[in-house]
Amino acid sequence: MPDPTPDATPEREAAAARQELRERLIPRLSDAGRAWLGEARELDALRSALPRAGRALGKKGLVAAFAERAGAQVGGVWGALPVGAWSVPDAGCVLLLAEAAEAQPSPYSVLFETYDAAGTEVKVACLRALNFVRPDDVAKGLELVADAGRTYLPELLGGAWAGNPFSARFLSPHDYRKAVLKAFFCDVPVEGFLRLEERADAELAESLCDYVDERLAAGRAVPRAIWPLAALHPRPGLVGRLIGMLEHPDPQERVTAARALAKTGDLRATSFVHERLEREPESSVREALQAALTALPDRAQA
Repeated sequence: MPDPTPDATPEREAAAARQELRERLIPRLSDAGRAWLGEARELDALRSALPRAGRALGKKGLVAAFAERAGAQVGGVWGALPVGAWSVPDAGCVLLLAEAAEAQPSPYSVLFETYDAAGTEVKVACLRALNFVRPDDVAKGLELVADAGRTYLPELLGGAWAGNPFSARFLSPHDYRKAVLKAFFCDVPVEGFLRLEERADAELAESLCDYVDERLAAGRAVPRAIWPLAALHPRPGLVGRLIGMLEHPDPQERVTAARALAKTGDLRATSFVHERLEREPESSVREALQAALTALPDRAQA
């Protein structure tokens, strides 16, 4: 979505976001699907119809070409949403909910009320639709996000936190840290969190390292995504631990260690990375080590 013009209003920005979503959705629909999407419905009738979106719209992906899915985005009021993993009914539900909520005095309240009585798929659509209506009482929108965050359903946790610009912008530092930690606990991929490196602070890094210690003490595997995130604000001993991981027998663990060391900005790691590179047999690890050698001076100067 293009940048708002100086005279843009929240209503116009939200309308542009919905139009962009509609333009991506319509070519993926059959004639019957377009007809179903275009039916005029009161809000109560819409809430009853949404659970049938999959049957009415089909199950295709919103983005047809697999190669395009990783970078596919739709502009929202609070920023771009990655939509490569969305299905056609996902997009249809978000669009219909946003249009219905926009017509009401308090869009966020409508989304919360709909969420409260809905099944999981519609709940996720409500969370995403926060990005396609005019700005409302932020506290009300955060209530919706918080409710999803209290569950242990990966779908709801992902809808609340992953690929959601509203959450990335408005979650407090404390709540953002809690969300990241719970995502690791519930196996929700944190790679989907928007502004993750920007919002990851020293307190989060400390908590992640504590979590690592608990996992290792219990003999459990450590999610690889933790290491580069904790390395943004390395606590004492972390760089040494990552250097030790360069000798791990699993090449993917060595890749992770190299990528994490690149985030630390600690030039003391440079000689160890060089030394490992000289005898590293795996091309993927060599590539990560070479990237670390390039990144370390830049990080150190930042």
